[in-house]
Amino acid sequence: METSQLDVELRLRIHEFYARETMLLDDGRLDEWLRLLAPDVRYTMPFPESSTHPLGDDDDLPPFLLFNDDYESLKLRIARLATGLAPGETPRTITQRIVSDILVTDVSDQELSVRSSVLVFLVRHERHENFFIGKRQDVLRRDEGSGLLLAARAITLAHSVLPRAISIFF
Repeated sequence: METSQLDVELRLRIHEFYARETMLLDDGRLDEWLRLLAPDVRYTMPFPESSTHPLGDDDDLPPFLLFNDDYESLKLRIARLATGLAPGETPRTITQRIVSDILVTDVSDQELSVRSSVLVFLVRHERHENFFIGKRQDVLRRDEGSGLLLAARAITLAHSVLPRAISIFF
């Protein structure tokens, strides 16, 4: 099926999926967010590194990944945050996410490839503010029981230098 032929109902379900995901993450309801993920989810964040190698020498190198999580490692990260012993998230960071430019780029019987832009505003200790801006390439899987599940996400930030350590989800 071509992406231009997607019906309005499916497009609305995709937008609602992202709105719900954003709400759960911003409200700190991470256990509920985890239920939006497929059991075989892949959650990655490649980080573009500037290289001192001569032109072309680094083409075959694998990307450096800030995140390279599966369902179990995401579950462990969430459990660690829930202990209150994660210094970067105690007290919990206040966040506000804006997801835009949602575009379905490919469609199969069971999966949809979706590109989106994301802006995340963070406040730590009521005085330290940061923004993260980037794009996400997702695979959403159609699920009979729950509608859509996140099967894969690759986050690419538009930062060459990170303003702080990253312990949030995008």
